[in-house]
Amino acid sequence: MQCDLNDIPDLGLLGIVMHRVMNRAKSRYQEFDLNWSQASILFTLYKRSSMSQKELASSLNMTPPSITSAIQKMERGGYIKRSPDKADQRVMRLELTEKGASCIQTVKDVAEQIREQVFRGMSPEEVMLFRRLLLQINANLEKEE
Repeated sequence: MQCDLNDIPDLGLLGIVMHRVMNRAKSRYQEFDLNWSQASILFTLYKRSSMSQKELASSLNMTPPSITSAIQKMERGGYIKRSPDKADQRVMRLELTEKGASCIQTVKDVAEQIREQVFRGMSPEEVMLFRRLLLQINANLEKEE
């Protein structure tokens, strides 16, 4: 039996929507054996070229255990590599491998397909308002941390 979404509280509805978005992404990234957060790691490293694990975790708002697990899996899969920082040998820098760089366009394409599906039927102004509201929610939550 399916419940009426109008009866679900706002945050519950947000959770349902995010779950559906994540499931869409998971099915589309499956050919690379990646999930949404791992695709985000790939894209972030592509944009920044090299980062420490701590910088990456902070950038993606991921916990140390989550980022460690994702990085280990991606390293085993050949998508990223670690190398010592030239300035501080204690710090390991993360970089894309050739394999990781080769799937960036697919990561972008999947993100765009999901974006198109999510915002279908909405005007550009509605999408901008939605983004502004998400940024405000994020700012509100950051103040409490």
